[in-house]
Order: sequence, then C-alpha cells, then structure tokens
Amino acid sequence: MSSPMNIRFGERVRGSLEQFAHRTGQPKSRVVNTAVSEWLAAQAHPRVRFMTIETGERRATLTDGPQVWTIAAAWQSHPDALRNVETVADALGLPPSAVTASLAYWADYRDEIDGILERHRAAQDDALAAWERLQALQQG
Repeated sequence: MSSPMNIRFGERVRGSLEQFAHRTGQPKSRVVNTAVSEWLAAQAHPRVRFMTIETGERRATLTDGPQVWTIAAAWQSHPDALRNVETVADALGLPPSAVTASLAYWADYRDEIDGILERHRAAQDDALAAWERLQALQQG
C-alpha cells in the first residue's frame, strides 16, 4: 500500500526527474520510489548496487562481482553437505565476503531474488523445450 507524501526537490533535481520520467515513460512517483528503495537497500548492504539489464529490469549487483541472484543460484545448486560460504565462493572464483554479502542481501530481499531465480528457471525450461522440439523435428 502506498500513501502520499509531500517532498520538495531542488530545481535541478526536479528537472532531471521530470526528464527521466518522460524519457522512460514512468510516473515520477515510481521513479522516486525505485530510487529511494534502491538507495535504502544500498545503505543496508554497502556492497550492493543496482544496474539495469537488457529488459529494463533493475537488478541487485555486487559492486565487485556478479548479480546477487547468480550467487543465490549457485548456493541452491550445492548439496546441503557442501552448502557453505567457502565452497560456493571457491566454485564461483569469488572471495567468501562476496558470497556473504549476496546471502545477506538475499535474506533481506527474499521475494526479489527468489522471483528472479524462478524466472531464470522458467526461461531455462522454455529453452530446453524449444531445443527438444527442434531435435525431434530434425530427427524426423
């Protein structure tokens, strides 16, 4: 649920906000809400920043590493007996602190990261199904 809030912006910020909102076709309130949400998340998780991917979606990314969801996926892919920071870090070629930072973000933003993981798995399933249809067609 959202609630109205009166915020005063300096002229330069207001102008930039209006230009960005116009250019992206987003309401100003959504732009501000996204910016503040990301800023707060980055304050709580100093190694996390946000980047826009090809689809226009904003993703949490380590300042010195990959997107957070990729580390979460690697974490999940390890069997329980081998699921620890050091093993996952070694498998990814990252320092353990990067895995720890990603796990901390994932813990605080479960819905966001789990949603990305779910969409990624669905895309993999779709790609496999398309490949299997192609193979069946080529084999007669």
